[in-house]
Amino acid sequence: MDFKYYVFDLDYGAEELQAVREVLKDRWLTMGPRTAQFEKAFSKWLDGTPCALVSSGTTALHLAVYALGLSRGDEVILPSLTFAATANVVVQCGARCVFADIERLDVPLLSPSEVARKMTPRTRIIIPVHYAGFSADMEGLSKIVKKEKSRRKKAGETRPLYIVEDAAHAAGARDSQGRPLGAISDAGCFSLFSNKNIAAGEGGIIATKDASLHKRILLLRSHGLTRQTWERHKDYAGDQAYLYDLMEPGFNYRPTELTAALALTQLEKLPRINETRKALFLRAHERLKGISGVALPFAEPASWGKPSYHILPVLLPDEETRRRVAKSLAKEGVQTSHHYRPLHTMSYYRKKTPRAECDLRRTEEYAAREITLPLHTRLSFADMDEIINLMMKALFSN
Repeated sequence: MDFKYYVFDLDYGAEELQAVREVLKDRWLTMGPRTAQFEKAFSKWLDGTPCALVSSGTTALHLAVYALGLSRGDEVILPSLTFAATANVVVQCGARCVFADIERLDVPLLSPSEVARKMTPRTRIIIPVHYAGFSADMEGLSKIVKKEKSRRKKAGETRPLYIVEDAAHAAGARDSQGRPLGAISDAGCFSLFSNKNIAAGEGGIIATKDASLHKRILLLRSHGLTRQTWERHKDYAGDQAYLYDLMEPGFNYRPTELTAALALTQLEKLPRINETRKALFLRAHERLKGISGVALPFAEPASWGKPSYHILPVLLPDEETRRRVAKSLAKEGVQTSHHYRPLHTMSYYRKKTPRAECDLRRTEEYAAREITLPLHTRLSFADMDEIINLMMKALFSN
């Protein structure tokens, strides 16, 4: 179906075309010098935190938790209000997902108090999701982790405990203390998927201040080999090309130079992209504030530091109304989305999650009522006004 207004659109131009042409002209497609260039450039956005570019946001999450030693018998606490990848990587390591509720309907982020309630000696990792590009309560979570680490040390327990930020929505975002999201905890993972603020089709980033963890991630991303294809390619004329070793079985999670080239170009645009999204987000909130039947997550954006404004979530009165409004908007040429159907209600995780852990009332109410409106740099204020007008027309029609 063709829409007048899409949920997202690419901010692409001549720069991206030229970046791709240059890669093709150089005739080196797989992980190479542009990858290293992007990692250095993105690290600056994270106040110098080292980064590793990988093939997708999902592989970033998987590699991060795998490199931290997540394995069978471990538990990971995470929100059910997230994309499937956040949980799937846990299962792929043989560990168990423990879903925790969000804080409130207007703060759809992992609740520290719920994390504390669901903590057990088997908890190995907590994965907060910076939903919509707004910071989870990292201070609250850090205090819980510090307390639990102290308890384990006194009890002689050896299982470590980490925080891995799912920052897929949060490129360029900072919390209220000015800290870059994705670089606050043990590791942070970003996505470069087509609908993200930095759009490269696919691609992901792992950030960590832990030098040994960063070193292991770099090793594991390309089969566990000590020298990479680009390094060997440069030295095929000499005898060093064959001097490499395999330290441990790794993965083929390498990015392409096309991904790196597109991401570099998008990174230069990120300040404008995020500022434009912010202006449109605030415009929508200005129009919707006080409207009967409408609730706004993150209702006071200024108190959140510097979000990335990745999506524009709005809460309608109930699920029936949400479905009706979405259908009506589609007929008017406005595409909408839904972030997200809770994972604990989906077939696989519903069967795997004990009934006692499925009491996630705030998550379920939020998901039932949430509709995601268009938000991207191709929209003008007039476009946003029309979208809001059409939504209100659908909301109050009989």
